[in-house]
Amino acid sequence: MYDKIKLWIDRAVIGRNFPIIAPVLEEAKEQTDLATGETRTFGSVGGLKVSIYTGGISIIGSLPKFLYGNNVCLFDRHSTQKAIEKLSDIFHINITDADVTGIEFGTNFPMKHKVTDYLSKLGEMPRLSRYHFEPSTLYYKGRGKNTPKVFAFYDKLSEAEAKGMDYPSGVSGENLLRYEMRLTGRLKTQLGVADLQASTLYDRTFYRKLVKLYQNSYYSISKNVQIKDNAMSEIKTVSDAINTLMARLLSQTDKAQIVAFLDELRAAQVFNDSKYYTRLKNKINEIATKSDFVVTDELIRELDNDIKNCGAYV
Repeated sequence: MYDKIKLWIDRAVIGRNFPIIAPVLEEAKEQTDLATGETRTFGSVGGLKVSIYTGGISIIGSLPKFLYGNNVCLFDRHSTQKAIEKLSDIFHINITDADVTGIEFGTNFPMKHKVTDYLSKLGEMPRLSRYHFEPSTLYYKGRGKNTPKVFAFYDKLSEAEAKGMDYPSGVSGENLLRYEMRLTGRLKTQLGVADLQASTLYDRTFYRKLVKLYQNSYYSISKNVQIKDNAMSEIKTVSDAINTLMARLLSQTDKAQIVAFLDELRAAQVFNDSKYYTRLKNKINEIATKSDFVVTDELIRELDNDIKNCGAYV
């Protein structure tokens, strides 16, 4: 389930093999920083971007593309180990000791309907903002320029075709929904681990931890629901009728409109206390998902089950 990975290896870890790395690179070039005089050698290996600095080496790129030539294929922790071992063989150094500074973790789900149909049913995520880029990309991330967590949902096949990427012929024409968790920054603190090296990526316990975080993050997102067929029989009071009407209207409303309304309130500084905006968002979600009147949408049930099952074999 890994895709793009960022690795850093200190020169001290590499030792005397440091000088033999540059000749391995494809299309290697040198670049000199005029301010510091430091020279950097950069190039690639199997599609991975490699930069050689005075203090060490940076390796960035998609492990599935490096190992199999595409990132539409299934890629588990065993494949990850193969990719790291292949890198070690190419560079003649122990890549397992490299520090991990960035992780993209996710997989592709073949769906019954168009990917865009599912994205429209995903609502707000706690502590992150929702960004819907038409027609088939949805991001959840912080409002700042640099955010340590990003959750992305998009049409994987459309992306591959738009970028001219190779993919297995067997998936042609499928509705491939990609759900991806992107982590950067202080990864050890985020993930609660003492060490995070390349070998950690295929450690069973760590891999399970990532799968659990991946699943729980998805389940924290509010979802569109359907009004029960027998909702009218559940109405006993005026409040019940109002809640049913509001739940029906909210289920039919584009989530972007709700986000835009909350942003308008913030821009107008309607409330003196910022926690009122959160209370309002929670209240809207409470009404939209009131269990007395709604049931889970059919498409969301399908996606829920896929997310649950992706962690069955780790």
